This record gives sequence, structure tokens and C-alpha cells, in this order.
Amino acid sequence: MRKARFGDLLHAARRKKGYSLRDLAGRTGMNYSRLSRIEHGTRPAPGLAEIRTLADSLDVDMSDLLVSSGTSREVMEHLLWSERLASGGSKGPSKARLPEWSHLLEKNTYRVRVTRRDGALCTVRLGGETIEVLHFGREKEISISVPPEGVLVFRGRPDPDSCTAENVLSVRLKKLRRIGQVTDLVLVGDGFELNALQTEGSVRRLGLVEGDSIFAAIQTAAIRT
Repeated sequence: MRKARFGDLLHAARRKKGYSLRDLAGRTGMNYSRLSRIEHGTRPAPGLAEIRTLADSLDVDMSDLLVSSGTSREVMEHLLWSERLASGGSKGPSKARLPEWSHLLEKNTYRVRVTRRDGALCTVRLGGETIEVLHFGREKEISISVPPEGVLVFRGRPDPDSCTAENVLSVRLKKLRRIGQVTDLVLVGDGFELNALQTEGSVRRLGLVEGDSIFAAIQTAAIRT
């Protein structure tokens, strides 16, 4: 069975709500002619923020729009989980936990040894790197998980005065996998491999290609233990 095109879903949802293209443009802030071209398939699906706005305006499931735009279910589910958690929209404690089904998150989960403690601030070894995490237990070994959407990527080492991420790692871009509107960067460091989710526009602006030596930055508070 052929997967529904993004433009077809958008057109059907708009007609169901009784909106004209100009109505939808006014509700979303998107350009009228651009919306028309998206529906006709002559323009690609928009970015994540605009897909979210369209889903809210048309009362449709954002996951259906994401999948029709070419985003894989694996990446889509992780992004939606992250969005629910960040917005406080999770219902029930089980929804707030890290999703065990996420292959990307599993790949970004490591068993590490604590080398120093200062209250809840712990210094741990990740391969050949030293990073800081927040952990309230007293174990000598802990598991940490790095949300791939929480990894920032820089061409050069970021300026400590302007970058809020405490952990900066020197890495090599091993693989670049474009999946719809999202790109998964597989980064290799000193004794570890890390997945980072970036928008297609961000990758394009940085001019990233496989084999590049770059820097990954992660906020201490973003790392789950």
C-alpha cells in the first residue's frame, strides 16, 4: 500500500476543517502560495516547528504528518516523546520515563564509573573523556543516557562564554543519515559512539560531511541517570 503523501494529508485535513488555503495561512502564519505548492507536491514538507503548527491548527495527529514527510517511525517517536516531556504534557509516571523502545536512546546509553562527587554533581569517564552528570545516588558505577536531540554540534570548539553546555567532546562524523526532516549524526569519540539528531537545515548550514572532525556539546542537566 502506498504511503500517503504529506500534501495529500494536508489537503484532506484542511478540507475536513472547511478551511481555504488563505484561512490556513492566516492560522499558521505560513505563506499561502507555499502551502498550495506543498499540497500539490511541488514543494517539500516544512520543518518540524511548522508541522507542529499545522497539526495543531488542523486537529490532526502530528505523527501522521511526520511519517508522511519521510521521517522514520523510530526518529518520530523519539522526537514526540522529547516534546511531550519538555512541554510537561506527559500523563502518568510511565510516560515521563525514557522510552525503552527507542533504539537511538539505547545507543546513547552507557555504563560509566564515577570518579568524583560534589553533592549531586558527578564526574564520570565516558571512554577517554571526562564529563559531568547529575546523580543523587552513591553508586560507584551508574548508567547514563544522552538524548540525541540534546546534543549540540559545532564546527569549532564552542566559546565557553556563549555555549551553555558544560560537556564538550571532540568527535568525528562517522555517518550522516538523512531521514525526512531530521538527520541522525553518528559521532565517534575517544572510546565511545554518540548519536545526535539535527534538523536538515542545521546540517546544511554547518556544511557537514562524513569524516569531518567536529565538536559535540551536551548540557550536564540534559544527561539522564
